[in-house]
Amino acid sequence: MNKIIFQIGLLAFCVSAVVYAIQQMSFLDVLARSFIVFLATIGALIGIVFVVSTFTAKEKVLEDTNTKPTT
Repeated sequence: MNKIIFQIGLLAFCVSAVVYAIQQMSFLDVLARSFIVFLATIGALIGIVFVVSTFTAKEKVLEDTNTKPTT
């Protein structure tokens, strides 16, 4: 999972670097802005994975409590 998130972050970095370079920005600006996009992408993906895992864990707990026989 970590490898996939990192690779998607690198893809966002490369795409944003190309987009910023086309806009005739300086090299340092391109690197700085692309790094910010990289960090934002990584943070967003980690947040999405956390929320999805939290919701699936709650659903499993709710399913377990509803299916247990009462004696």
